[in-house]
Amino acid sequence: MYVALERAARATGRRVHLIQAGWFANAAIETAFRDGARDFAPSVTAHFLDGRAEDVRHAIWSAGDLFVSLSDNVQETFGLAPVEAMAAALPSVVSDWNGYKDTVRDGIDGFRIPTRMAPPGAGEELVQRQAAGIDSYDRLIGAASQAIAVDIDAAAQAVERLVADPALRRRFAAAARERALGVFDWRVVIAQYQSLWAGLAEARRAGAEAGAPDAPGTNPWMMDPFRMFANYASHPITPQDRLTLASDAPSKLKAMLGSSLAAHCGYALPTAAEFASMLDAVAGDGGATVQTALSTLPAPRREFAWRGVLWLAKYGILRIEAPR
Repeated sequence: MYVALERAARATGRRVHLIQAGWFANAAIETAFRDGARDFAPSVTAHFLDGRAEDVRHAIWSAGDLFVSLSDNVQETFGLAPVEAMAAALPSVVSDWNGYKDTVRDGIDGFRIPTRMAPPGAGEELVQRQAAGIDSYDRLIGAASQAIAVDIDAAAQAVERLVADPALRRRFAAAARERALGVFDWRVVIAQYQSLWAGLAEARRAGAEAGAPDAPGTNPWMMDPFRMFANYASHPITPQDRLTLASDAPSKLKAMLGSSLAAHCGYALPTAAEFASMLDAVAGDGGATVQTALSTLPAPRREFAWRGVLWLAKYGILRIEAPR
């Protein structure tokens, strides 16, 4: 989000303000957010407000011109915040991710930004660490999110269009408000629940009992998040997808590896030397396939290679494109 907002601010020449209303669980998380805003969005004025204050919670919706939520977390299910933004008549820029796919209509209420995540099997080592008591659940979720990439170029372009075009903002805002009231108002939702309950009751009466299907994975109680939530992202990543490097990729990688983000999740990623080998394999005109980047690491490190590809894409160090 910070990188996309910075690009949009520079492209439009407009003064962009980012309001983040909430609260921090601890000082380290607060530092990470503030440092991220300073380092990745220096042209954007970042406002951090205490979302526990009732007047703040209500006033922020009136202060905004658009809403941005680029969720990349497997804990995000339906996602209430985009619906709240739609009810407040705000156009949205959201990730094309799980429940967000069913709320914001791309090109009507706002823009949904494509996402990719590591393939099934790329998280087995992560869940084994949690099962063994090495990592907490929060740490597992954080590491998994580092292997989920939101398309930064598309996000920047979407924000740029909305910043530069007041008429587009108004059109999206009107459609969003209408949809929020027509589809997500409680009077509509409760009626849908009642219809669902009736349908489920009929299905139970008409159907035979069935056992739970066999679940793949090494631990049925702690399954690979990339297997459990494979349908959350826009597109599955494949070995045939093409990778190209962003400008100054080596220097960007060096900066990211020196950041607090890498310090928190480095155990789940390739080493600096392995990352350098992956970039070397992709360098050159036309880039290279994902398979080429993966092959730079030995087979026992394949999970790390997959997560590394998504991590590089997540922070705009390389781009992923479907094969032509």
